[in-house]
Order: sequence, then C-alpha cells, then structure tokens
Amino acid sequence: MDLRDLLGIVVGSSVDDWTILFRPTYRHRIVASHKPDGTVERLSADEHQVAFSYRPNIAISMAYGLVEQGSYSLPPSNRFAAENARTIYLDVFLEGRLAHREVVVAIDRQRCLLPMPRDWNPPIVIPSEQYSLIRLIHDLAGPPTDYDDYFSEAGMIRASLPWP
Repeated sequence: MDLRDLLGIVVGSSVDDWTILFRPTYRHRIVASHKPDGTVERLSADEHQVAFSYRPNIAISMAYGLVEQGSYSLPPSNRFAAENARTIYLDVFLEGRLAHREVVVAIDRQRCLLPMPRDWNPPIVIPSEQYSLIRLIHDLAGPPTDYDDYFSEAGMIRASLPWP
C-alpha cells in the first residue's frame, strides 16, 4: 500500500468506522523547557489528546491533538484573523508507523478545525481530499460546530488538486 492508497482509505471513511481512544494515547513527544541562559531546565512529556483506530483494518490509525503552534496568526484580511488560532498535528499511522502528518488550523478560539492551506491569499484553494480529511477529524474530535460554514466563511474552496 502506498501513501495515496492509505490516505484514500482514511478520507473515504466515515465517523462510524473509527474507534475513539482517549488519553493516554501512547504517542508522546518530549519537550524541553529552557532557562534564560539557554540550558535545559526540565523535560516534560506531551501527547496527542485522542487516538483513533480504523475498525475495518486496525493496522490503520490516527492521533490528533499535539499542538504545533499555540498562537498562530492568520493573515489580517482573513475573517478569523482577530481570534485566537493555533496549529495542531493530525498524524496518520500504518502498522504503528507514522505515514503522514497534517497540520490542522484551529480557528475562532478553537471553534472549528480547518486545513492548512498552501497559500492564504484568496481564493484559498484546498484539495478535495485534504478538505475531507480535516472534515473527518473535525467530526471525530472537533467542536460541535458546522465545518462547512466555517470553511466557506474562512474563504476556502475545494478543488481537484493533487494532495498530499
């Protein structure tokens, strides 16, 4: 199976195809805290908020929730630029190995999860498969808001473009 086949399975799945596994997810990252002089003060472990197992084939899994940037700035022209945004990792695994990492943008004080575009200049074109992947994770782990409304309000449109 190649990457496009794997992502095709994930993108073509529905919410009911996934088992949700809350913390601990056993997908850790070690983060160093530094002193003012640059030396390491302490190490702490961080992990995804939630993991998912694909019911039809448990060799496929995902994990979501590691914060990449706690404060992400959208372009000033974007409708949601004034609100707090952050970027979060969505990892797709095959047989426990990281196969794909997608950066998700949580906008409007984390009220919606959106795909990270290649370019924020309008029109913000998003490949259809990327749209579907982020819509899936929004439905699985995101807030109870309307993904399509936020997607269009953010100035995003779907297009048949190659992805990833």
